[in-house]
Amino acid sequence: MSAVIQIRIQGRIYTLRSQQSEDQIQKVVSFVEKKLAETAAGKSVDTVDLMILTLLNLAGEYLLLQEKKAQDDGELAERLEQLGHQLTLAIGDNFGC
Repeated sequence: MSAVIQIRIQGRIYTLRSQQSEDQIQKVVSFVEKKLAETAAGKSVDTVDLMILTLLNLAGEYLLLQEKKAQDDGELAERLEQLGHQLTLAIGDNFGC
């Protein structure tokens, strides 16, 4: 069941409908505020530019994480295949196959 919650980001109030808990939404809001502050640090940019720059930074981080996960998944699959082969050989040796 979705709930309606009001949040504040950069002093602006937004009304959301979400199935997430209010606690989870507040964690997201805190994360977004932190990222906005990091992007704005030492810069003089308007709100729209700040939001766009932050979105670009987050998208870049997200895509890097996706690539890393795909690489890790590939390495894990390869390792599992090696272990499966070693196990097959060990079982075959033990049973005289």
